[in-house]
Amino acid sequence: MLGRLVTTHVQSTADIREFFDRAACTYSEQHGHPGRLLDYRIGLIKRYARPRTDEVLLDIGCGSGDHLLTLIDDIGRGIGVDLSPSMIQIAQTRLQNSHPHARITFISDDAERLASLAEGSIDLAMCVGALEHMLNKSAVMNSVRRVLKPGGRFFCLTLNGGYVWYQILAPLLRYQTRHLSTDWFLKRNEALRLLADSGFSRLEVGCWTFIPKGDMPASLGVVCHGLDWIGRALRIASLRGGLWTSAWKTK
Repeated sequence: MLGRLVTTHVQSTADIREFFDRAACTYSEQHGHPGRLLDYRIGLIKRYARPRTDEVLLDIGCGSGDHLLTLIDDIGRGIGVDLSPSMIQIAQTRLQNSHPHARITFISDDAERLASLAEGSIDLAMCVGALEHMLNKSAVMNSVRRVLKPGGRFFCLTLNGGYVWYQILAPLLRYQTRHLSTDWFLKRNEALRLLADSGFSRLEVGCWTFIPKGDMPASLGVVCHGLDWIGRALRIASLRGGLWTSAWKTK
């Protein structure tokens, strides 16, 4: 896939909401085969977050509902929240068309506040591919911790700010890497510090395979695949495009 990303300038949460509202109707997977990439992410969620059929799962930045709808048989109840009302409308339509009686709810809400959720009401909160777009990540983590039950956990799949594509290759080739001007990709130590500062414990962090094929020429995608293979084999985090983090609310 040949592509060159053009960064959209935004200044506020309202601008970000408007961006995703505009994108909602045509939003699609840009970085590879949609089904295979969804299956891969679901596998990571099951392996590291370990959702259970007696739990309430919160999906933060749920978009059109792909992950929550796919996990429908693995959870007790699901709640998807997204800043974009248009994304939520699409998710609600998909839910009604496929699982009209499912114990899943989609709500338009700001992850920095999670005002629609009661304190201590969630067993497992996850955020997949959305944290990088959120302006105040500390506020997000504080809100997540508030809504988690004691012993609840948080799982996140995000982009690796220390990835060689973002740090060296893209700047050298003058490729933009951010969809929004406010996007911020956390490095490993930044992710751990963010969680610790928000009061989480039992922190874990690791890498997963993410290659932004939609933002680069196909030839560079092949190069990044090779670097990812080396990174997995030798455990070199800078050659891997994604970070996963897991944390617990123990107090």
